[in-house]
Amino acid sequence: MTAFQEKRGGRRRKSLRRRMVVSLLSLALLPLAAAMVGLFFVVGDYAAEIQRLQPASRMHDQFIEASIQAAFLLSLFGAIITALAWRMADQFLRPILKIRRGAEIVARINLGHRIELDTGDELEDLAREFNRMAENLDKAYDELGGRVREATRTVQEERNRLATVLRTMVDGVIVANEAAETILMNPRARIILDLGYTSGIGAPLARILPGDRLGFHLKRVRQRWEQGRETVEDVLFPLLDGKLLKGSLSIVPGPAGERYGFLLVFRDLNSSGDESRKFEETLREMPQLLRGPLATSRSLIETLQRHREMPAEKQMAFLAAVAEEISRLSERVSVIEEAANATRSSRWPAIPSDPRDLLMEALLLVPGTPVEIEDDSPVPAVLVEPFSWVASLCCVLQWIRQVSPAQAAISANLREEEGSVVTTFRVRGPFKSSPTGLESREVGPAGEQALTLGEAVRRNRGELWTRSAGEYMEVRLALLQTGTAAEGDQAGGLPDGEPEFYDFDLFLPRPVVERADQLQADLNDLEYVVFDTETTGLRLSEGDKIISISGVRIRRGRIQNAEIFHSLVNPGRSIPAESVLFHHIEDHMVAEAPSISLVYPQFAEFVGDSILVAHNAAFDRKCLEIASAEAGVPLIDNPILDTLFLSYGLHQGTEGHGLDALAERMGITIEGRHTSLGDARATAQVFLGLISLLPQRGVRTLAEAKAFCDRQLLLRWQSSRF
Repeated sequence: MTAFQEKRGGRRRKSLRRRMVVSLLSLALLPLAAAMVGLFFVVGDYAAEIQRLQPASRMHDQFIEASIQAAFLLSLFGAIITALAWRMADQFLRPILKIRRGAEIVARINLGHRIELDTGDELEDLAREFNRMAENLDKAYDELGGRVREATRTVQEERNRLATVLRTMVDGVIVANEAAETILMNPRARIILDLGYTSGIGAPLARILPGDRLGFHLKRVRQRWEQGRETVEDVLFPLLDGKLLKGSLSIVPGPAGERYGFLLVFRDLNSSGDESRKFEETLREMPQLLRGPLATSRSLIETLQRHREMPAEKQMAFLAAVAEEISRLSERVSVIEEAANATRSSRWPAIPSDPRDLLMEALLLVPGTPVEIEDDSPVPAVLVEPFSWVASLCCVLQWIRQVSPAQAAISANLREEEGSVVTTFRVRGPFKSSPTGLESREVGPAGEQALTLGEAVRRNRGELWTRSAGEYMEVRLALLQTGTAAEGDQAGGLPDGEPEFYDFDLFLPRPVVERADQLQADLNDLEYVVFDTETTGLRLSEGDKIISISGVRIRRGRIQNAEIFHSLVNPGRSIPAESVLFHHIEDHMVAEAPSISLVYPQFAEFVGDSILVAHNAAFDRKCLEIASAEAGVPLIDNPILDTLFLSYGLHQGTEGHGLDALAERMGITIEGRHTSLGDARATAQVFLGLISLLPQRGVRTLAEAKAFCDRQLLLRWQSSRF
């Protein structure tokens, strides 16, 4: 329904009441008005006649006074008739409005809801017929649901097969939507990334992986997609904890051939640690292993030098012994070489890349540095990790801009030289500093360990050097051509566990809402955390404490079952028996639970920038205030919506706005009533039902929803004064 239709509907309801009142008044007042008009004519003629015959008569004055009293009584009678007509219209409209509210609940929230009306007239028959229509519609939906369940059985089987594949994969798998938000993650990925208690579903990839590298590779695969080229991009992600992820990033196409999302498959090259341990153990053992052969060889050689007249037969024996020790030394050196070759931490896996494309990307990332490309002749592909090499080129360009004069001419060229491709930057002097400090400059993209330029070049099997020739200075960076080095693969272990929950609806585009714009954002575009608390009692100002707190996340109009926060809390005091009867949480259940000082910061991190939702939110808000004070951290100041006041405004004239009454009205089963998690889940379902009705009231943004709740709070306060 459009906004214009909604406004027309609102005017129609108001005009119906007015028409009914006018009709009743017309029926009641028209005869009276006619009688009054006739009476005034008769009285007027009679008064004129008396005035003509007896001008000073007292009867004339009494008659005038009686006429005024009669007019007053008639006006009072008219006002009473008007009030009675308004009340009759209201009594007539009340069952109609009840039918309307019931129809709205049936149409939008709970098909099993029935309208209970006891008027004994045609309106009761209307409600009965509407209930019968709802029953028939409910049966039709049941039949349709059966067909859908049968149709989705095959889809569920395919999903189970997918889950089995993901569970048994030795590589980590992440699927993200077009906004680079995670919608699927298999167990291996969670193990490698060590995400802790969070599932990672719905989180931006930039929070999990180094953001600069991720943006670099996403840009490249998008460009390839737009150009109609192969969209598989080899990627490398060094993490702060020392892990080195190697894999591939590709585009997930949509049903119509459009770009739908991204697929990232990776493994941790340092996950097993066997090569590093082997290398370290070999280094520790080498002194002892080499000491014996060296000492023996030295002794044999000294003996040969002292006894040069030794018979040939003995000399041959000594030489054979020396050869044996040298062979032992060669074996030890081979072991060292094998261990050194086995370790992968010193060099990054190389990916065949076009060096000219890498140079052009670096020039785009360092604006304001005019560089002339001297030659555009083709050069061979090189073996390199693309992102780190582009970052190294950017570092060199930034250094050149700092040390060279403002108007210095800078040129660049690419040359093939003896199995390498050399990128040369040439600048005309004079220069402000020595090039000796260039290698020590940091190349530190966000989310990665700090790395010097020299180390970044060495990890790419490259070389860096500078040279001066008269007025010119050159910075040269060399890389191996493809085919001159090879990369091996490393297999990972088989993880245990089931695949993570995933939500393919997150493929759909979703507006990115900054916190500053939340108030003007559409309610359906926001992320919510519905929370509830259980306490030792209801007197928070007298020392009652939180014993349980839970939160349920809502994203894109759906409850995210993988995003649940729940924790018992040790209140530091005993739980009264009357409270135990209410929520069934006893002292022994919270004896080993963490204090609120530890739980509250975790809950605040879980909430993030989400909108808070609660039923009778004033109580739970007070709990958060006390918890923040105990934890010594700032209070969560996110906007908060109250399902109690949403219900007041949406269901005016309907009895029952408690959580139980709302759940019953909407056909919601509360599992675990009076537990924080059970109540939070039920409140989340109630909230989704209530906000689906808000557009009918002209409420679409968060600011309008907050004003709607505040207005109901003010009305309740005003009514409580009478």
